[in-house]
Amino acid sequence: MIEWPASDTGWDDQSFVEMSLDKILNRKRLVILGLNSGTSADGLDLAALRFSRSSKGVRIKFLQGLTRRFDKTLRDEILRCSDSRRVSLEELISLDQMLGVFFGRKAVAFVNSLATSGVAVDAVASHGQTVRHMPSARRIGPYHVRGTLQLGSPEQIAKITGKVVVSDFRQADIALGGEGAPITVEAMRRLLADSNESRLIVNIGGMANFFYFPRGAGSSGTRAADCGPGNVLCDLLSKRLFGEKYDRDGRRAAQGEVSGILMSLLKRHSARHRKTISTGREVFGVRLIERMLASAKRHSVSYQDVMATAAEFTVRSILERVVPIIARDSRVEKLYLTGGGVHNKFFVRRLKTHLGDVEVDTVDKLGMSPDLAEAAAYAVIGHNTLVSRPTATRFGSPTRQTGVPILGRIIQPPARVSW
Repeated sequence: MIEWPASDTGWDDQSFVEMSLDKILNRKRLVILGLNSGTSADGLDLAALRFSRSSKGVRIKFLQGLTRRFDKTLRDEILRCSDSRRVSLEELISLDQMLGVFFGRKAVAFVNSLATSGVAVDAVASHGQTVRHMPSARRIGPYHVRGTLQLGSPEQIAKITGKVVVSDFRQADIALGGEGAPITVEAMRRLLADSNESRLIVNIGGMANFFYFPRGAGSSGTRAADCGPGNVLCDLLSKRLFGEKYDRDGRRAAQGEVSGILMSLLKRHSARHRKTISTGREVFGVRLIERMLASAKRHSVSYQDVMATAAEFTVRSILERVVPIIARDSRVEKLYLTGGGVHNKFFVRRLKTHLGDVEVDTVDKLGMSPDLAEAAAYAVIGHNTLVSRPTATRFGSPTRQTGVPILGRIIQPPARVSW
């Protein structure tokens, strides 16, 4: 056995003031700060959760959360890199670092705020900012590849916060042949499912996705998938047509009528991309907007009608996924909404109109902020990673899963030493 003398490192074992990972691994109670930045690129959601382990399992309690908006410079860079067909490596590296610094600064400010109320954060779970999603396998020579890319340097977050950081959650599912999305299904089940009630939840973020948790079925009957666009089409059109960041309350859409010509275009486009269970701005993004606007110009469709069509298509894409579930399970009496789309009154009103007797509400009724549910879910996944608990990622997928991954990678903060 070879032993390395302490002098070879420049310090001895007693020099370390703090070894964060070693300090928290066996702790029965952990507070984890989940960070999420969605495809709308509006800002960063932060949610602190407490996890208490016992012989009966893990008890999860939501503590506090908030949202911090991106500054214009950062948001413009995110959208440019996400929507552009050609992005240089230098631009990606720069954005990765910028996001890491932003995430770290906002996280440490929240950590310090929590400390004043007696809450000590042990670790940070950061999803990062998705800038490219490739769910369909591509053949390049002898290789069949699919992938997804999230930016937001976890090393920067670890340096700024001084906390262990768990990140890059999607890559383990990719390695096992999955699409890397939707990735929060099991976490959402633990946060929002109930053994006495079948629950159907729709997250309307940049993209929209659904989660179905049948009563008393455990995880076996769970189903989840992306529906299609969430806020993304309306956000892009709002900026292009009206110079507005988004369609506040869905007011622009409410002023128009659905264009049959544009709706047909959107339906054809969507049908060509139904082979995957996940989607992104690559499918429902700038290029689709360009086609919509070109068609609208040829057929003299008004700006308001363009907005109304995009919004109605978003709603119908959600309904296409959830109506069959409601028809099969008569115990689904409510549709719970989460994500930024809950603030779009057009979306909510049209869902209520189409669903009739099924009540439409938000996950506020389940004790979770609709704006922070995803950030909370990443805290759950981060806890799973730290305690080496696998996180199921396939529910009702036609793709056979060869293993259940332990998602994420662990980044440790710089060690504090006394010389």
